[in-house]
Amino acid sequence: MGLKKTQDPSKFEVPENNYRLDRRADDVEPQDDMMKNSYSSHSGGGGGGMTADISDYNGGHNGNALANNATSSSSSSSISSIPPTLLLATLYASISGLLFGYQMGITGGALHSLISSMGLTSSQAESVSSFFFIGLMVASPFGGYACDRLGRRSSILYTDGVFTLASLVLFFAQNYNSILAGRFIAGCASGVSLIAAVSYISELASAEHHHAHRGALVSTVEASVSLGFLVSYLAAYGMTVYLDYEEGWRLLFGAGTFFLALVQWIGMSKMPESPEWLAEKGFHDKAHAALRRITPRNLRDNEDSSLAGRLAEAEAEVRGRSSEQ
Repeated sequence: MGLKKTQDPSKFEVPENNYRLDRRADDVEPQDDMMKNSYSSHSGGGGGGMTADISDYNGGHNGNALANNATSSSSSSSISSIPPTLLLATLYASISGLLFGYQMGITGGALHSLISSMGLTSSQAESVSSFFFIGLMVASPFGGYACDRLGRRSSILYTDGVFTLASLVLFFAQNYNSILAGRFIAGCASGVSLIAAVSYISELASAEHHHAHRGALVSTVEASVSLGFLVSYLAAYGMTVYLDYEEGWRLLFGAGTFFLALVQWIGMSKMPESPEWLAEKGFHDKAHAALRRITPRNLRDNEDSSLAGRLAEAEAEVRGRSSEQ
């Protein structure tokens, strides 16, 4: 503490301190506002300030936990709100992506046995790989026309038949030209099937209540392409390690393609056609029935999501697209 000199040098004046010294140490109260706040927040009420801080922390922590639980439960309820028919239709249509990825990836695993079995040269082996992409390039421009002409679901069913034809040609191939023909046919089927699958899922999801799941459902086709690569690598690995079969390429090219196409055909034959395509072609009763199949039971009689209103929206969208063309 500093001492202040007065007029009388024999007397000194002690300045006032920020603290009242006439109290006990426990009762010291800071006069400065900042010190008051600090003191009261840490020592007021026998530690009540720290208790309040801990309570605030616990409250905030519990609030974050409740928010996270609410987000998780809302995500789960969102997934569970998708109609089962729509989920199955998405699953079966996504096999088109699986077939595409399988056809691209299986070549690397089958070429070794194919070269040793058929005695192919390096240029011929490259042609086996490239003919699939040639068929893909040739057929893809006609995929949209096939979907508009035959229907989205029907186009997928027809391409399953083409996949079956390709698998039989490859499985029973006796020469190099037959292998090229089978790969070309498989490429053509993939080109149309991918377009039909994306159009089919997109239109079903658009007709679904509030269009809430369209992005997630359509992206399953792209995810299935990656899954197809994985399946082809696993199949080739199993054929190489567990089956010492000189003509294993027949099973990889033929049997694998046939199995996937058969599963998709069986599943898609039980699914509804796109309501939007049915409305465009004037099949209003069938469009209404298709909408009912992809609508949850608890929403079928709700005025806000009336089937008639949604069918009218689909027809209006079709008319708007036709007028733009």
